[in-house]
Amino acid sequence: MIIELRNKKEVLLRTLVSTDEAKLYQYLSHLSSESLSRFGPHAFDKEAINNICSSLNPATKRYIAIDTMNESIIAYMLIQQGMIESDEQRYANRLHYFDTAKTVTFAPSVTDAWQSTGLGTLMNNAIESELKKKEISKIVLWGGVQADNFKAVNYYKKLNYQIIDMFWHDGKNNYDMVKDL
Repeated sequence: MIIELRNKKEVLLRTLVSTDEAKLYQYLSHLSSESLSRFGPHAFDKEAINNICSSLNPATKRYIAIDTMNESIIAYMLIQQGMIESDEQRYANRLHYFDTAKTVTFAPSVTDAWQSTGLGTLMNNAIESELKKKEISKIVLWGGVQADNFKAVNYYKKLNYQIIDMFWHDGKNNYDMVKDL
């Protein structure tokens, strides 16, 4: 699907395919150190990217946005059915349980140069529309969001995510955030 951003640039939204390996590696290797420190659903080395692209798992859907001018990936978002184990354990310790058939875990990233263009919101809306058709009712942020990442916390709040609780990880305060669809 082609979308037009508020800056009038066109972007192609689609799922990741096996031939995107070089583009995905390029995308991940050019994220800023700050973005890399805040986005971590998997390793970013060539071997990890090769494994992802050579054996795409249907339980984890990977969406990308491509700049139509230069064919580079400018956003990468993952949706996994259910919850990752560490998140599920943390929520369960607080007596928060979700129906895994109706819950997904979400890990979004947008390259720094394309943040604040509306890309993240449009991509999020397209993904949510697909999830609603599959009768998904909850989206959990993958690994939460770092509490000092004010831009991201405010972005998720704008998208109607709710802070469930705070937790400590890797020496930082983080928020668990959930959205009801």
